[in-house]
Amino acid sequence: MFKIGQVINYYEKIGISVIELTGNLTVGDTIKIYKDGELILTQRVDQIVMNQLSVPFAKREDVIALQLNEKVQKGSEVYRQS
Repeated sequence: MFKIGQVINYYEKIGISVIELTGNLTVGDTIKIYKDGELILTQRVDQIVMNQLSVPFAKREDVIALQLNEKVQKGSEVYRQS
């Protein structure tokens, strides 16, 4: 697994997380989200939104939005499963 980012905001009512990337992410990748060392969520990335547009991939330093199946907290770490 590779750490690829951190959750900088989460909108609970719509289930959207805002993530600042430190690595690359592509639609179809599987991510794992951890908070304080505890696994919160494993999910396949079906869509990446950047600047209100759906994109096929995002790179380091991009800020993206993802629809998640579980509630996550600000500061949670995002990993890409290899």
